[in-house]
Order: sequence, then C-alpha cells, then structure tokens
Amino acid sequence: MPSPALITSTRMYDVAPAARVAWHAVLAEAHRRAGLDVAFIEHGWPTPIGDLWAQPGLCGAFMCGWPYAKALREGLAYTAVASVVPDWPSYDDQARYRSVFLVREDAPWTQLEDALGSRYGWMVRDSQSGWNAPRRRLAALADTRGAPLFSASTGPYGNPRGLLRGLRDSAFDVTAIDAWYVDLLRAHDPAALEGVRGIGYTDWTCNPLLVSGPGVDSSVSTRLADALFSLNGDAPGMALLRQAHVARFVPADPRAYDVLAADEDIARHPEIA
Repeated sequence: MPSPALITSTRMYDVAPAARVAWHAVLAEAHRRAGLDVAFIEHGWPTPIGDLWAQPGLCGAFMCGWPYAKALREGLAYTAVASVVPDWPSYDDQARYRSVFLVREDAPWTQLEDALGSRYGWMVRDSQSGWNAPRRRLAALADTRGAPLFSASTGPYGNPRGLLRGLRDSAFDVTAIDAWYVDLLRAHDPAALEGVRGIGYTDWTCNPLLVSGPGVDSSVSTRLADALFSLNGDAPGMALLRQAHVARFVPADPRAYDVLAADEDIARHPEIA
C-alpha cells in the first residue's frame, strides 16, 4: 500500500493571519531543507481538532500535549518531531507553557481565589490548556475550600477566540486560556485582548509539540526534525523564527508528557465543570 500524502496544519497557533503566515514560512523552509513535499491544510473551528490529529499522513503538525500523552497510553504511534521554545523571557528559555485565568477589565477581582462563586466558562474537554490544566489548578482549590467553586460552569466555547468573545459578552465571568496563545495574540492582534486581564496562572507544563501521525515513516520525521533544528543555527532560519516568536526548536521527550495524563486522574471534580 502506498504511503499517504504528507500534510500539516498550524491550526493551534494560527492566532491571527500574520501568525499563520509566520508559522507557514517556518515550516515551509523546514520542509524545503528536509526535501519533503508536505501540504498545508486548512482545518478550523467548528471541526474538532481531534479530527486533524486522526488525518493520514500528518507530518509536523501541532498537537496538544494531553491528547498526545493519552494517545501514547493507548498505544497510538505518534512520533514527537520537535518542541518550541517561545521567544519571551517568561518562558525562561524552556519548551513550556501554562494557562492564564482571564476576567473582564472591570471585574473587581485581583486573584483567582477572589473570583470563586462567579460563573466559569471552558473551551473543550480534550484540551490541556483549556480544560485539564485549569481543572488541576481548581481541584486544588476545591480540596481546601470545598465545592462548588462557581455558581455556573458553561461550555464548550470551542477555541480561545470563542472564550474571549464569551467573556467580553458577559456569558461568564472567568475563564482559562493558553497563555502562549495569548502572548501570540498580544504580538499579532492586541485588539483581541482589549477589555480583559489576567488574575492568575496554572503551573507550567511541557508545551504542545509538533508530531507525525501513525503511518508516517520514522525517517521522514527525523529529516523534518533535523531541518527544524537547523533553523536555529543560521541567519535566514533565525529570521523566520523571530517572525513566529520562536527562540528555537528542541527535541521533545515523550516521557515528559506522562504527567499530563496523570493530572487527568487528579483533576476530577464534577463541581468545577
């Protein structure tokens, strides 16, 4: 049986048109250096992002770390291609990220604990940043303060943009969004963050990674990884990385994502969401 055509998507971090252009430029140059013919596909809301990860021929697409960890637990042969070190000081030169709890600008609260008893909005149930990490943080509060934590919990809002709209429209009062996504919005579309502010964070965890799907030859993934790492070492590559707000690509350790699947077992408080 012939191998499937290679495809990729930057859906997770196409926060704005300029971000999509920057990500595509980075990956297209890596494809060129690796000698690979990889097609970019459009894959957006309301199509579930899990449908993207199930596509045949997936090669170097962003995948959320929690679904990746669960897939490995289930024996699905996803290959870790590379991880990203975001180019902001708060990431401390590490391939990590966290979620930020957001409220409207005029809300009276200064920390997450102040917002307990209000209305919570959530994104989707297969997201590390929009579901698993916030529930892990909130579970700790439920253990010490009791439940329920919120007067209402509503969702799904589908993606970070949906959460931002719901928050500004007063559909709920507090939410949690991928802080890396927020940093990219601040760089590429700061108007999208008008009227909202942060009141706390989840813990840092290893960030979403670029993966190849089952059925893609491991040598293809290795060639792509080597090409991505090569961008770190020359002026043209570094220029492309800066446009995408990437410090560099680094190898991704599959074992580092095990903790995300373990968090799922800890953060099961039905009162939260």
